[in-house]
Amino acid sequence: MRDYPLENRGAFPPHVAAGAGASISLAPVKGGFVIHLLGDAKSDEAALKKALAKIAPELGADVRKSAPNQWFWVGDADVSSDRLTEIQAGLPSQFALADQTHGRVRMRLSGPSSRTVLAKGTMVDLSADLFAIGQSAMTQIGHIGAMITRIEDDSFELIVLRSFAGSLWDELNHMAAEFR
Repeated sequence: MRDYPLENRGAFPPHVAAGAGASISLAPVKGGFVIHLLGDAKSDEAALKKALAKIAPELGADVRKSAPNQWFWVGDADVSSDRLTEIQAGLPSQFALADQTHGRVRMRLSGPSSRTVLAKGTMVDLSADLFAIGQSAMTQIGHIGAMITRIEDDSFELIVLRSFAGSLWDELNHMAAEFR
């Protein structure tokens, strides 16, 4: 948990704005939270979602599998360190949380060409019949590790370490140039 107040600065230079074109849109997700949840060898996603729904129903249960017995819990609300302490205290002992809100950045890539853009940088098959809405994958986009989640039909959310956010933003803009 944070023991001192943090100044939340954007990961992108102040002049960076959402890019939009005829068939593609790239935008940073401002605010919200990213919490890394770790479970023991016997933990499962259903038990985690049930616990979160009981402890913090106002935050939702958008839980994305990142590795065996590990998930990212994301949402659009701001969560105080006191609230995180309450949530941790209410979780079953098999789960631990680590706030990643200040270390990870979320961005959305949307539009009819979003799959084509992402296909230029990742080997994950993002076709609609194989990558359902709500499904996530930890992967590389170019040389940058990221989590891709399909959030709507032609819309994907990317989570990346803050220090790589600017590079991924530039890379995605280059990959999307032909669609603008």
